[in-house]
Amino acid sequence: MNNLFVIFLIFVTLASSTPIRRQDTLSGFKPCKGNFPNEFTTYIYTPNPIIIGQETTVHIAGKATVTIENGALFKFMGFYENKQIFHYDINFCEAIVEPSGFKCPVKDNFDFITKFSPDSDSSDPKNTIEENDIKIIGKILNNIKL
Repeated sequence: MNNLFVIFLIFVTLASSTPIRRQDTLSGFKPCKGNFPNEFTTYIYTPNPIIIGQETTVHIAGKATVTIENGALFKFMGFYENKQIFHYDINFCEAIVEPSGFKCPVKDNFDFITKFSPDSDSSDPKNTIEENDIKIIGKILNNIKL
């Protein structure tokens, strides 16, 4: 009887200790310190890391307390050893909102999925993984960093 009980406990322990992968809805990004009116609750991109030349799917969701107007910019800046190595200004409405089937202005809860293929450049580093901070410059409505 004791042997049967020990075997039962082993199986119960193994079944209940299986690790469950935590869903990170911001892909490793964290909200910046400060008080920003708009919030990203989801920022997921696949593949992760992004592969140059391969289609990337981006899922962005959150709450726009301050209306996101047509022409709002989504700025991506990459730094290496405190030196800026790239900077992209992306029209948020054209690149994120409209391909998802919606129109600007965006107010309240939003949930967008879009696809893009990052182009390669002769200055791209080879065999390197880039880490990026995302910060909206100007009237900062939201800010997340890696």
